[in-house]
Amino acid sequence: MAQTPTNFFGIVVRRQRYKERDALVTILTKEYGFKTFLVRSTQTAKSKISGSVITFSYGEYSGIIKNDGLSYLNSASNVKQFDQIVQDIELNAYATFLFDLVHEAFVDDPVPDKWYRMLFKALLYIDNGYDAQIIVNIMQMKLLEAFGVAPNMDSCVVGGETEGKFDISVLMGGLLCSKHFDSDIHRLHIPPRIVYFLRLFSKINLDQVGKIEIKENNKDLIQHAIDAIYLGTVGYYPKSKIFIDKMKRWHL
Repeated sequence: MAQTPTNFFGIVVRRQRYKERDALVTILTKEYGFKTFLVRSTQTAKSKISGSVITFSYGEYSGIIKNDGLSYLNSASNVKQFDQIVQDIELNAYATFLFDLVHEAFVDDPVPDKWYRMLFKALLYIDNGYDAQIIVNIMQMKLLEAFGVAPNMDSCVVGGETEGKFDISVLMGGLLCSKHFDSDIHRLHIPPRIVYFLRLFSKINLDQVGKIEIKENNKDLIQHAIDAIYLGTVGYYPKSKIFIDKMKRWHL
């Protein structure tokens, strides 16, 4: 890529101190995917850019983008923050988990516009008081497509049935109707209402999320089911998910 400054939109994912005066800042850019920038003099009182590279900030940035190694950030403008996410450890954890999932799905490739917009909208909803777990659960079900392991949530994977009582088979890749429950003794064995929510999450637009009301015990069952799907298909969960699990135990 060119060594002249490039303008781009980005969301600050992570920031860590580097040496005495500088910082390494990871930004999810709309054009180039996840990039780590060396940002000079962020630790000095006179720094003009330090406040623009706080984690969960977003806006217009300018810098030198490199294919390999560190990129360099020069300036920022029109920068805002997801204020509630910055201030709330629980919201912070869910947002970090979302970043990690998207990074794992696309690694260092540019994030397709569809997914970038969806992630940004999810962060906006979390920041505006919507249930963070439900927002993230919806994103998890949708991101299975990006991972290339989206289950068939439309019909029974054995007989094609579209009506009746269903369960989910991770091994067979989607819904099992009651006629074919014996096809997988390791099916998730989850109640019909949980299957309903998982099917809904895989199809729903985030704009409709305000209409969803879910009891706490059902939220736990939903999370356990999604965990099983991810561990059986993607086979990966980042440390940020482990932290969320620990955080949930604090409230018990």
